[in-house]
Amino acid sequence: MLTQLTELLASKESGLSLAEISRTLNAQPSAVMSMLNLLVQKGRLIEIGPDGGYCAGCGSQSDCNLLAARGKRYALAAQPQNDRSTCYVETAN
Repeated sequence: MLTQLTELLASKESGLSLAEISRTLNAQPSAVMSMLNLLVQKGRLIEIGPDGGYCAGCGSQSDCNLLAARGKRYALAAQPQNDRSTCYVETAN
């Protein structure tokens, strides 16, 4: 289900809320929340506030009225590109 979750978020540049993800995946919100928390901790997802800003940016998450009213959204974090031009590992032939 983690793969389905990341593929879903990859298709939604503006991110999705917990309710939207749960509904689309036909999964319990508590199960989806556990997966979201894991992927955020691993740096694969970012939490986006309802205003489009990153929730980690202001430090007032616990007092945010906008966040309380509209909730967080989740989106894929930017992943570094594999740039082979900077790879200096020799391969054995």
